[in-house]
Amino acid sequence: MSFKKILPEVKDALALIEISDLSDYGKQLFSAIKSGSHILAVAPKNAGKTEAAIVACFNKVNKQLDGSPRILYVCSSIDEAKKIHEMMSIVARPLDVTVDLVHDKGDMVKQRNEIFDGTEIIVGNMKRIFALYVQNGINFKLLDYLIIDDFEDVLAQGKSMEIKRLIEGFGKTQLICLANERNTRVEQFVGSVELELKLASC
Repeated sequence: MSFKKILPEVKDALALIEISDLSDYGKQLFSAIKSGSHILAVAPKNAGKTEAAIVACFNKVNKQLDGSPRILYVCSSIDEAKKIHEMMSIVARPLDVTVDLVHDKGDMVKQRNEIFDGTEIIVGNMKRIFALYVQNGINFKLLDYLIIDDFEDVLAQGKSMEIKRLIEGFGKTQLICLANERNTRVEQFVGSVELELKLASC
């Protein structure tokens, strides 16, 4: 992937968090995401999975579209969600894109109202994201990506059912699972869903 293919304003915004290029694996993953396939990305920590996912998000969401959520970015913990939210917020600000943080230690009504006010990217932990989803009050019809980072850790938290419900509910939304290893839980999940997950391994 060449950064020449990304809009100049997006490239400038990514530079604010020191992303000016991707690792070799990150380039492979970015290309796989751009293909539109559902992805299971398996690579060690620090291989460039998260950076590639962030670039893909802003490559897709580079302008507002009715203020509806376009990206759901699920993290394995509240701390991780805060970290990703902070990074994305820095990139989003000059692009006039809104990134909201949701987690189960925050006020759910306040979080829901902020999403209603218009947001393109939602970052949070699975417990709160799923709770907001089952309320049926948020329009996810324009959702492009469902990204699950540290996928094996989210599965280890017993969230397999929630992930499957989101997949079923979001229809054509592209699923992007970022795993540090392909363990038994990951294998069992892949075997239990009807989606064809393209493997992008390091």
